[in-house]
Amino acid sequence: MADLSNEELRAIELIAQLSALSPEGDPTSVRLTARLGDGRLIGEALLSAKAVEALTDSTISLNAYQEDMEGGFLAEPLPPVAADDVDELVADLQNMLNGGQA
Repeated sequence: MADLSNEELRAIELIAQLSALSPEGDPTSVRLTARLGDGRLIGEALLSAKAVEALTDSTISLNAYQEDMEGGFLAEPLPPVAADDVDELVADLQNMLNGGQA
């Protein structure tokens, strides 16, 4: 397997976390697709209406919090993903893309 960049690993983790917001069996309300800056597809997250509402509310809160912070809390780059976590992140994404069936 090719080495993944920190950006690729972060995008995989983001999609995995977004996918985990919707309980299995809930109807899909929104489908989010993640691509890297160069256009390469990372994956997609299928979100229920409740997950979309919660994610939107959380994002509004996060944006408001950042506006209150001097320089914003996202001013510093995220630390690299540990090499030991790469295989687990990739396995989680593959499992997610296979509908939770290993």
